[in-house]
Amino acid sequence: FEEPAAYDPSQVQQKGMDAAGTAGALSAASAGLGALDAWTSESLEGVLRPLAVELGVKTGQLFGTLRVAVTGRTAAPPLFETMEALGRERCLARMGRALAAVESGSGG
Repeated sequence: FEEPAAYDPSQVQQKGMDAAGTAGALSAASAGLGALDAWTSESLEGVLRPLAVELGVKTGQLFGTLRVAVTGRTAAPPLFETMEALGRERCLARMGRALAAVESGSGG
């Protein structure tokens, strides 16, 4: 549950996605997740799976981006359960930091 020290934009950005697409995905995910009433693994999945379709990306691409954003790692326990355990504020803050790193092209 430790805070990632910095984000490597090349890890946040998944194969087949560019920086603009990654930034858009993080922004859209943050907006959708921020509007949730209940922060449960089921409600998180209910927002994120349809969002991948809406964005025209594979679920693995979106989930990989979010996994790095919330954990700082490319491999982690199941994403939705991890996000539920970390909580809304921590996840959204980490996603914001990852977005800033992608937009600036540095490890912010």
